[in-house]
Amino acid sequence: MAKKYSLMRCRECGFPRMVSFFVRWNDNGTLTQHMRKDFRVAILHFGFLDNLFSNIEAKLGISIEHIAFEAQRNASKATFAAVFDRIPGAGSLTMPGFAKRLGVEQFNKVGVITGQCHSTTLEYKPGEYGVARIRNPFNFSLMAANVVGAFETMERVPFRHTWEEEGPDTYIIRVEPTGERTEMAERMKLEFAPMLPGNLVHDRCPRCKVPRALSSHLKWMENDGIILDTRTGSRVVMLDGYMVASVFREMVNELGEEVNELLVDAQREWTVDHVGQLGLNETNGVATPEELEKAYREYLQNMALYGIGNPVAFKLDGDNVTVKVENPYEVHIIAGTLQGLREALEKSKSSVEWKELGPATVEFSIGPA
Repeated sequence: MAKKYSLMRCRECGFPRMVSFFVRWNDNGTLTQHMRKDFRVAILHFGFLDNLFSNIEAKLGISIEHIAFEAQRNASKATFAAVFDRIPGAGSLTMPGFAKRLGVEQFNKVGVITGQCHSTTLEYKPGEYGVARIRNPFNFSLMAANVVGAFETMERVPFRHTWEEEGPDTYIIRVEPTGERTEMAERMKLEFAPMLPGNLVHDRCPRCKVPRALSSHLKWMENDGIILDTRTGSRVVMLDGYMVASVFREMVNELGEEVNELLVDAQREWTVDHVGQLGLNETNGVATPEELEKAYREYLQNMALYGIGNPVAFKLDGDNVTVKVENPYEVHIIAGTLQGLREALEKSKSSVEWKELGPATVEFSIGPA
């Protein structure tokens, strides 16, 4: 039987307290771990993640699953290193069995609070193997990478995994030590870019300090391992802020700069659809400049709430849009987002260019194609 979870909610706004203990919404367009203030977190839409890699694989004609797996494994290890710091005995080279069992239960809780999956430990023998049931993974391959990375952090040796499908969206995964570490995994180290301070003012809950704009539309379904955006009925997931950048950095090394163009285009296509789901492009006839600006600003505000970056300047000049973003999550994703946003709102094809203005600062220019 699947383990039942009941997340404690804030009495003021209803937001899960465990999430607000784990993640901090900063005033600079970023989300970071409370336990590790230099480690970024982002809220990403399941539709984007689910389609991104399959879309690019189809266009390239090759699989990139192994690259994504290694990037997510490294990100998972960095995430759980911070979690283990809070577990008694976890810092020693010979972690006692009780601390490892506590660690495994923390894996399961992290999956629920981040909306990545619902997981239940079926068997665990410290130092030898672990078996779990995973339901509703946001992406099974990336979820498996998270599990492998977490065990490698705890056991301090490389791990491998095997799996079988038990039923619809339900998998049994087994992990066990292996003496090998892939060359690619060694190359794909996380890069922690410096973050600029900001002066965003969020309307926050006075009790848990989470922005009210999030608590009003995100719903945690903890016994399904899902976070739902109630505005569109679509799933979102909280992930590290580094996996996508690591994947595409490695792909550029292997395949060339064309990969980045595919990333921009994939995000553009997804954003056009997302803007429609939100109803921001529903106008009677041609939108007025005032209506357009309001829609642009509403969508840009979500970027900061989701940890994608801080849009510190916005200008709408006829057919052209300029946006300056500090602390961008991933430049090509933001470029595709802004290009798709313009196409959805102005109902015409567009082009996008960008330039770095300084550390962690990028200016995007979007105009007619």
